[in-house]
Amino acid sequence: MSYCVNCGVELSKELKSCPLCHTPVYHPEKKQEMEAAVPVFPRERGEVDVVGNDVAVLFSVVLISTCLACGALNLLIFHSTLWSVYVIGACGVLWVASLPLILVKKPHILLALLADGMAVSLYCALISWFHPGKGWFLEVALPVVWLCVVFIVFFAGVAKKMKPSILAKASLLFAEAGIFTILAELVLNRHFAGRLYLSWSAVTGICCGVIVAVLVTIIRRSGLREEVRRRMHI
Repeated sequence: MSYCVNCGVELSKELKSCPLCHTPVYHPEKKQEMEAAVPVFPRERGEVDVVGNDVAVLFSVVLISTCLACGALNLLIFHSTLWSVYVIGACGVLWVASLPLILVKKPHILLALLADGMAVSLYCALISWFHPGKGWFLEVALPVVWLCVVFIVFFAGVAKKMKPSILAKASLLFAEAGIFTILAELVLNRHFAGRLYLSWSAVTGICCGVIVAVLVTIIRRSGLREEVRRRMHI
């Protein structure tokens, strides 16, 4: 004997809805049989094919095609200057920087950054071959590129050992940004003006220092830290 769950009227077994209030009839035994016949979750475990190699091949084909097309245009039509060399060099830098991220699930950060630094340095050397200038490659390009590499490697190494705190990582990032801008301007001023002095980097350094001081204060004061995390959902 079954009854309607809505109005309580007695129902016969063949009814699919209540004749009085039209509420669908619920049969627990039939539902269990249906769930047993059609499982909710698949019983066979499927696997998705890894597409890392395919993406790497596609990315390489795009870069190689770009290099060949620009080289052909440079040789056959626009041959006043060797502009295609810069495009080919930029494609090489992109290839070196992107390929480890595509092929390797957990690439070694240090090796990847060193390879990126070498690729950018070689690209700058290529430019300096056509535009030697006044020693800008050795006095400006190499110091700035490897300063950037060193700071990124240091940030990646320290952030990896830090607790998963966005505030701590942000304070380290702003501290490095302030120091990097000061060192970069010193390198530029030494090359172009022949002396060491600070101008615009002093402003950015002070701004970064203020931000770092605020972040460190928030981190050290538990009340402020919890309030920021609650309001910013971090």
